[in-house]
Amino acid sequence: MSKYDVLFVPGQVDIVAGLKTDTPIIYYTDGTVPLMVNYYWFGFTKKAIKEAELVEQRAIDNASYVWLSSKWAADSVIKDYHADPDQVSLFPFVVGNNDEQKIHVAKYDGQTLKVMFSGVDWERKGGQYAVDAVETLNQRGIKSELLITGIRELPEAVKSKKCVKNLGFLNKNEPEGLKKYLATWQEANLLLLPTRAECSAIVFCEAAAYGAPVLTTETGGNSTYVKKKVNGDRLPLSASGEEFADVLEKWVKNGDLDRLSQGAEQMYRDYNSWKAWGDHFNQVVH
Repeated sequence: MSKYDVLFVPGQVDIVAGLKTDTPIIYYTDGTVPLMVNYYWFGFTKKAIKEAELVEQRAIDNASYVWLSSKWAADSVIKDYHADPDQVSLFPFVVGNNDEQKIHVAKYDGQTLKVMFSGVDWERKGGQYAVDAVETLNQRGIKSELLITGIRELPEAVKSKKCVKNLGFLNKNEPEGLKKYLATWQEANLLLLPTRAECSAIVFCEAAAYGAPVLTTETGGNSTYVKKKVNGDRLPLSASGEEFADVLEKWVKNGDLDRLSQGAEQMYRDYNSWKAWGDHFNQVVH
């Protein structure tokens, strides 16, 4: 292994735990066992949790540096595993290529507010809250449409709603699926993701790349990707669909969408682009 300057291992905690080498190891992940239990993971026995924590502790001890995709996860590595703060770095997830740079969300035309929702897990991503928010906006006289992507089987009660446009699951690894997905971003004015649990959603990085304001929840690693008054806002998990609608109504009436869109683009340039990630990588490694 001595011919390498560094080993970069994303996500494979078991590999990092067992590596025997003098080469510096960078371990990159988006969560820890203490954070994930009863948040993403359910039904684990106490023995299984203890064993998982032991493996994770070995990995963190064995790594020269631990990089996390959110401050939420970074704080856990320091608090729960007593890692040296100088060896822990925040590296947000990124997205972007030349084609994506040509995509930009639509400016609100004052006619119909196009609200995008994207995710594969309807319940965890808070889909019903998004529906309630858009229905509330329509009841208040702000014509709105919810563009839903990613859900393979949308609840029948949601499919039939006039304010819902269901694009279904779009495979971004296939040319046609990617084309439809990017076209949806071009049609949308913002992203609404009332997620119940989240480590580091790539869709937040996409929203930044496309200049989309984001309204989400105060949970998990969301605060690393959605900055209040910069590119969007975060509401408590207790917030109702009507409260999400309150924020969107304020954005529309105060003309905040353009400002937040500019903030999203700046977030992309500073944190969520491969260039930003590469510059940060070189700075930390060197």
